[in-house]
Amino acid sequence: MPVRSKYLAFLVVLLIALLAAGCEPGQTVTGPPATPAQQQDKQSSQASTETMVVTVYYATKDASFLVPEIRTVPKTDHPAQAAVEQLLLAPKNADLVRTLPEGTKLKGITVKDHIAYVDFNDKLIKNGRGGSTGEILVVGAIVNTVTEFADIYKVQITVEGKKIGTLYGHLDTSEPLSRSENIIKKSL
Repeated sequence: MPVRSKYLAFLVVLLIALLAAGCEPGQTVTGPPATPAQQQDKQSSQASTETMVVTVYYATKDASFLVPEIRTVPKTDHPAQAAVEQLLLAPKNADLVRTLPEGTKLKGITVKDHIAYVDFNDKLIKNGRGGSTGEILVVGAIVNTVTEFADIYKVQITVEGKKIGTLYGHLDTSEPLSRSENIIKKSL
């Protein structure tokens, strides 16, 4: 091979090496930089995959206690609402039973002055099993679930937007209620 060809081959290899050195290892060049709208879409999709942990309370099968169940849910700006929506579902632990009656739906939650106003449809009352123990467990499950959040001290249960004196005739629910630690069993 003549000297000139060797020199030309050397320059080509050197040029390729210099071009490759301009990229960082592992970097992929895919085109123009993302627009602000594209960056926001990427952030939104990442935010939707973020999760948070909530604690909800279900009853033991013998209706003696409430037991906390930890749930991982999509992150939201309304964690107390997400927790109550989980409370409306069946427990994952087969040794626990749901406390809220079938057909009960959450209509909304507002928080003012550290009091959560938790509004349900009328199925909370109409489909309830009644009895003092059942009422204690329903109220305790709602109040303890919602007061898991540091900014909520008490809970006012409402039905169809109105305060109710009692769910099933045994407990006064006309005023905001505080957490009941005495009915919580920490584990099974």
